[in-house]
Amino acid sequence: MGDLLKFVLSQEDRFRGPRLPSLFSDFTLQRQTNPSGYNANVETWEAVLCEAARARLVSRQDGSNPVFSLEIGPHLLQQLESKQWGRPLALDAVFIQESFGKLMKYIQKRSSQVDRILTIEMFRKDLAAALGFASELTDSDFKILLTYLARDKQVLAYDGNVIKLAAPYESPASVSKEDREIASLKSLMSEISEQISLLEIRIVALRERTQKAVETKNRSSALAALRSKKVAEAVLARRADTLFQLEEIYHNIEQASDQLTMVHVMRGSFEVLRGLNAKVGSTHDVEDVLEGLKNEMGRVNDVGALFSQPRQETNDVDKHALDEELDALMRRSRQAEEEETTDQTMQRLATIQLPSRSNDITANKPEDPQQSTNTEAQGSSLRYDIGALECMSLDSPSDGERDSQKRQRNENTTWERS
Repeated sequence: MGDLLKFVLSQEDRFRGPRLPSLFSDFTLQRQTNPSGYNANVETWEAVLCEAARARLVSRQDGSNPVFSLEIGPHLLQQLESKQWGRPLALDAVFIQESFGKLMKYIQKRSSQVDRILTIEMFRKDLAAALGFASELTDSDFKILLTYLARDKQVLAYDGNVIKLAAPYESPASVSKEDREIASLKSLMSEISEQISLLEIRIVALRERTQKAVETKNRSSALAALRSKKVAEAVLARRADTLFQLEEIYHNIEQASDQLTMVHVMRGSFEVLRGLNAKVGSTHDVEDVLEGLKNEMGRVNDVGALFSQPRQETNDVDKHALDEELDALMRRSRQAEEEETTDQTMQRLATIQLPSRSNDITANKPEDPQQSTNTEAQGSSLRYDIGALECMSLDSPSDGERDSQKRQRNENTTWERS
């Protein structure tokens, strides 16, 4: 146990026994689920590391012991590694979180189940390319990242030399015997592909050597280079045939795996449909349900018809009230017209002076016959208006009243003629 780890574990007020599993785990996962626990762990590590740095117990990879800065990396994790709890995973969580998005894109590109099975070496090379590193990850970095992905993120499972990536939205399954055979096949294909690349490079070099020997007229060197080129080409042809056969086998395995996945999905769908149909029942049950639904809907319509009857009576009463109001408005309109006619007649009476009857009898005949005629016409019209006023009523006249008014007008006319 190093000096730094002894100092950390000696802080009994912070690193108590029950808290040690949480402090050495990836507690960044508690940032959303348990914010108070997450903040407590962060503050604990910051405090103890600051005190250790002041005591010059934190060393860098170059051997220096800075006081005001810390170098978070494999060297610090190695100093804090415990046999019981392992290395604290949350100290380099920032680096891992940034890389996790790139790793997830790499994993999502492998769509088929067979494509998600790799060897450790293949996965290590792919990680360096996915993360954009110029060289492969170191052993310590790769182990930390592998543990983080398998234990904390649960996006893969590994056993020995085989890694099995989890399908999207699924937990990783354990590595099976078939997975190991598939990984072995992919490893052999990768080795043969590398051999083919090397053979192609060698053939190109031998072709150039043969050409130079011919140019220098060195027959023996040209024959040796040509003979080596022919052997390399023959080996390349055999390797290419072998790779072709392996690739054909791999594609068949991949197709069979996809078919197996499809059968599992179809079997599950069959079970779901059978369960749902069992809940629905037979066709007779469905017919009974439809018939009962039809009857209940009929009852609803009958009740609705009963509720609509009072609403019809209310409409009749409203219509009668409207008729009465309209008749009242028409009566008031006729009265207004009659009053207006009366006012006009009274105004005419005020502007004309009616001569007395005795003056009409004793008066001399007018010298001008035309003037006499006009005077008589005005008097006749005025007497007609007076007769009409005497018979006028503000109410609508009945049939008897109309006959009485007509007889009065006739008497006035006869009197005027006499």
